[in-house]
Amino acid sequence: MHRLLLLVLALIVLGIEILMGSRAFFPELFENRSSGVEDILADKENILKQLSPEDLAYVSKNPVVTVGVDPNFYPLEMFDERGRYTGLGGDYIKILSKMTGLTFKPIALDDWATTEGEANRGMIDMFMVAAKTGRRSEFMLFTAPFISMPGIIMTRRGSGLDNINVKDLAGKKVAVVDGYSWHDFLKEFHPEITAVPSRNTLEALQKVADGEVDAILDYEFNLLEKIQLGGVMQMQKAGTVDSSYGHAVAVAKNKPELYDAVSFAMDKITPREKELLAQKWLAMDKPAGQERQLQWIFFFVTQAVLLLLAVFSIYDNKVKKEVGRRLRQLAQNCQPEARSDL
Repeated sequence: MHRLLLLVLALIVLGIEILMGSRAFFPELFENRSSGVEDILADKENILKQLSPEDLAYVSKNPVVTVGVDPNFYPLEMFDERGRYTGLGGDYIKILSKMTGLTFKPIALDDWATTEGEANRGMIDMFMVAAKTGRRSEFMLFTAPFISMPGIIMTRRGSGLDNINVKDLAGKKVAVVDGYSWHDFLKEFHPEITAVPSRNTLEALQKVADGEVDAILDYEFNLLEKIQLGGVMQMQKAGTVDSSYGHAVAVAKNKPELYDAVSFAMDKITPREKELLAQKWLAMDKPAGQERQLQWIFFFVTQAVLLLLAVFSIYDNKVKKEVGRRLRQLAQNCQPEARSDL
């Protein structure tokens, strides 16, 4: 009976693990497409006939567009567990591809600063999700923003920096990701704050946790995901920061024909459709890092429990066999010896 119950429990746990693993590695199988990007794609038409002869000639001769990606900018853009470009930028790429006929090739480099450098050297044609800053405008052309969000200030718990704004950071060290728009924001508008560039968000968070800097400035969705992923739990939200930046599609300045085509297509996406796409990615219950951690914790706990139950079952079976053997031996020893008649 115990073995049967153990088998049933193991099958139930296995089914749950298969379901959770499928949701993690094949999320598209569980997407609700009734109000997602598929509905928007169905309403979009090819816009090539509406382009100028110059723009159409360029698009026809250059059908492949390289896209520089920040692989750690969840949920605006990232690569999933199977190496596919996804996030809000991934949805827009699908729409732009249908409307322009272009093939977009996302490229992931080591960090965002390297990606920007490659674009500045003419090796990358476009960014899908980038904020327009003065420095970037020197080598990129920007469409109208399709999403705008405030940034947040995070500090270490117990540091005394609570309920502050950007003016309260004057004379203090603030960690930012090298090349991110908040790095430009501090240099352009708040030179009184010492910006400390970091390679990525997790490294910047660790500097705050270790006391090397006073705070970090970034987007909330990005910070929360990295806090969960990296386990930097001693952080607190201390304030918000508004900026004039909004995320848009950016095209290399030496490719104005490509910019015209992409900008024209983006203008055909309605404000309501942009809102639906943003809500799809920003209204998630929990960030990807937290979800992956919970999945691995669940797998570890369930496997450990099953292992303990298996060990207990084996031990219990051996004990029962030993008890049975001894009982049989005792019964044999207690039997009266047979007497023979002489």
